[in-house]
Amino acid sequence: MKKGHLIVFEGIDGAGLTTNSIFLANWLKNNGYKSIYTKEPTESEIGIVIRKILQNEKKADPFLLTLLFTADRNIHVNNVILPFMKEGYFIVCDRYYFSTIAYQSVHGADEKLIRKLSKNFPKPDIVFLLDVDPRISLKRKGEKTELYEKVDFLESVRKKFLELASEMNFIVIPSEEEINYVQNLIIKVINYFLEEVKND
Repeated sequence: MKKGHLIVFEGIDGAGLTTNSIFLANWLKNNGYKSIYTKEPTESEIGIVIRKILQNEKKADPFLLTLLFTADRNIHVNNVILPFMKEGYFIVCDRYYFSTIAYQSVHGADEKLIRKLSKNFPKPDIVFLLDVDPRISLKRKGEKTELYEKVDFLESVRKKFLELASEMNFIVIPSEEEINYVQNLIIKVINYFLEEVKND
């Protein structure tokens, strides 16, 4: 492989993004492919600021958050995604700009602006949308809540993700199913993709 591939996991809080992203990165590595797991927000100074805002449960300005997420993503793309893609890695990313579109547009930011700010970032080869009922996802998360962890809000975000999935051909996986079932579906999609890559 001359160039790497970007695989993204999206979905509402508690959908299993981290668990399944790490699973796939490890599966690829165990099957002889160079792979890394990465996530957004990152551990950059901007990413740390974002996490602090999200943890205080108070209403934050959606335009400010859009700018912060975009700045953090710019660092992520230039310092992690592009360098590893040049080395032929599979980059498995836990959230990407689709999360900013879904969450911040529901929060009140201008969706056209978010899309404009995101248009020059590398496009993923595959986007998995882990779809789950917010009531189930919040039970998984436990009692501690962050800014966006409210059923009504997450219902709207879920709807936006499903709209994006229809528009952009995401692979939608019902993540409230048993984890082995979810991960078997992921591997089926990846095996199909790997066959396509080999035949290019």
